[in-house]
Amino acid sequence: MYKVIVADDEPFMLEGWRTMINWRACGYELCGTATDGEEALALFNSVEPDLVVTDIQMPVMDGLGLIHTLREDLAYTSKIVIVTGYSDFNYAKQAIRYQVDQYVLKPLVPEEIHQILMEMIEPLDKRRNEQKQQNGVMVTDEAYENHLNEYRISQEYDLEQMMNISKEILALIEAENTYSINIAVSALLEKSEKAEVSLEWVHHVIRYIHGELLRRYGKREDCREILCAKEWHEAASWSSGTLQDLCIRLSEQLSQSELKQKTGTGGLVAEAVNELKQHYRSKIKLQDVANRIHVNSAYLGQQFKREMGVSFSDYVHKLRVEEARKLLRRTNMKITDIAFRLGYHDAEYFTQKFRAHTGELPSVYKNKNQG
Repeated sequence: MYKVIVADDEPFMLEGWRTMINWRACGYELCGTATDGEEALALFNSVEPDLVVTDIQMPVMDGLGLIHTLREDLAYTSKIVIVTGYSDFNYAKQAIRYQVDQYVLKPLVPEEIHQILMEMIEPLDKRRNEQKQQNGVMVTDEAYENHLNEYRISQEYDLEQMMNISKEILALIEAENTYSINIAVSALLEKSEKAEVSLEWVHHVIRYIHGELLRRYGKREDCREILCAKEWHEAASWSSGTLQDLCIRLSEQLSQSELKQKTGTGGLVAEAVNELKQHYRSKIKLQDVANRIHVNSAYLGQQFKREMGVSFSDYVHKLRVEEARKLLRRTNMKITDIAFRLGYHDAEYFTQKFRAHTGELPSVYKNKNQG
């Protein structure tokens, strides 16, 4: 069993950690709880835990102060989990700097906590085995200090740049800029592939992004399935485009929700959008839709542009390109067949529109996004 201590100033939260989490089933033992950072330090010295779980906002000494002391003063190299109800990039920057392993948002979701605990077993086992191998080997204070300094230097990287990437990805998801989402997420992953930063640091940033998305949209029924997908934590699958796909899917879902808010459940633009979603695969014109909903075509075109922010024809191409992206990712259909299926009678024209909306050719997109 790995030993755990939990620090949180909310009695209800502490009770949740005691009663809602099945520690033993995951291979852990809850050895004590504290209500502030100083209590946690005293408990830490007596328990010598393998895992520390701490809230950020606490009296006397907050969670970041506790983590700073553990990492910098006590050279604690095992696992730390932050639990918070707040979203702040300053907190995130400090959490990443101190090599926090997980970023969990309140309220507690037992299934999520259990998954996190199980994921940390392997690195904890590795750490324990390394400690066993070092037993009996004399290490001088100077040698230990040199080793610690080397470890810290090896973990340094441009924190501001990494956090700027996090901000950018979050903003792109909300702006539904799918082409740039793909580029930004790929750039983040490539930093590890090119050895610019360690994979562990990339994990920290992705955990923050996922945690922030959970905070903003986790309670929304239309986003929950995407945000609860296990692939967010499966680093082995990220290189195949899984992470980009999750971000793009969430962005598309947010866009659909925003559309419903813009058009409401009624109104002529909402009727027009419903017509388009049913018939965009065929050769459909503004006049056709106007006739179906019994309105002047010029007036419909003006209202559509005002409410949707794009012209009628651009919106048709947008729907077609979104469907094309799904077909390119999920099927082996030829590009020519996809073009014809989506109402384009000229594959070159389809390629032109696809590139205008995504920034790349359909063939390139297919090669990059099919596993």
